[in-house]
Amino acid sequence: MKKKLFVFLGILILITAGVCAFLFWKRPLPPVTARLLAASDLHYISPELTDHGEYFQLVLENGDGKAMEHCEEITDAFVEQVISDPPDALLLSGDLTFNGARKSHEALIEKLSKIKEAGIQVLVLPGNHDLKNRYAASYQGDGYTLVDSIDGEEFAELYSAFGYADALSRDTSSLSYTAQVTPELRVLLLDVNASAVRGVAADETLQWVKKQLKAAAKEGCRVLAVSHQNLLPHSDLFSFGYVISNNSALLELYEKYGVICNLSGHMHIQHTAQSETGLRDIATSSLLMWPLQYGELSLMGSTADYRAVPVETPFSDYAYDYHWRHCCHLADGEDEGSASEADRFFAEINLAYFSGHVTEEQWDDTLYQALQQQGGFSSQYITSIYEDGFQNHREFSFDF
Repeated sequence: MKKKLFVFLGILILITAGVCAFLFWKRPLPPVTARLLAASDLHYISPELTDHGEYFQLVLENGDGKAMEHCEEITDAFVEQVISDPPDALLLSGDLTFNGARKSHEALIEKLSKIKEAGIQVLVLPGNHDLKNRYAASYQGDGYTLVDSIDGEEFAELYSAFGYADALSRDTSSLSYTAQVTPELRVLLLDVNASAVRGVAADETLQWVKKQLKAAAKEGCRVLAVSHQNLLPHSDLFSFGYVISNNSALLELYEKYGVICNLSGHMHIQHTAQSETGLRDIATSSLLMWPLQYGELSLMGSTADYRAVPVETPFSDYAYDYHWRHCCHLADGEDEGSASEADRFFAEINLAYFSGHVTEEQWDDTLYQALQQQGGFSSQYITSIYEDGFQNHREFSFDF
């Protein structure tokens, strides 16, 4: 009797172990080989919407130093550069347009169609500037005229050929979707700008994300995530308004299911941040901010190489000079000619920071202390750069 009982218990244990293994078994994550390009914050404006006159120049002077004056030429050079060395996919992480005018969207789509026609997959997301923008305008002479913007439904229709038509799955609560790039790689593009509350992933969207990550794991695919706003805070100054408000819920899902990394933008600064477990949020700088760059992410097995790639254009020097003058103005309100040595130092360091690498050779402790003593925003900002250290955010490798 006891022997039969032991046999029965042994069989029961084996069955239970088998059931548990079935329920909790996960397919090993496969090696991935892919080359992706990522660009963000193009802020493209249709030539029809500006004569580059007095009012447009005033708008630019109150901006953050983007080379909008040569937006058309820089965007065209970027398109040609992408086509000349085709990636597996081009990822555009939002703020595609300058204040979301319909004509700007339509004109940009014509340019992106050239990339698509070259056989390159293009996947887009809207940013906070792209939808229902009340500042969409045409700038002529010394004034402006408001023009039509677009809503989320129109965005998905206009950009149908750039991710939405071929999506594996689309979230019904946002413009989020998933796309297959290679047999082993899937991209999850998370939108938080078409939802009822901008900057927040709705509960329904989080459930959709979880479902997509589980499906990818079951089907043996690695997942790369993309968003416009940042998944992680990159500094104390770039936290509120820059990071997805309920980022902790997303981070938990991404870490649980082994997401490779998150690609974002929004800051206009080339920068990377890491969670406690090492998951990276890589913010690609604005295409129109010096050095007019985009990102190249090469995945090989379980290793990733990232590098920032400048657009080859004769307007790079213009972009540098324009941003430099803006930085001097930001430092103390004075023009370039009357800028102090400390203000010039601020401008040089700020440009290097935006580009993704402040070097020790560029740093001057005496001028840094002089800026600190001035107080105000420039003091806080230069301190945040100092605390970031001399990391190279333009070129690095990591395992996933």
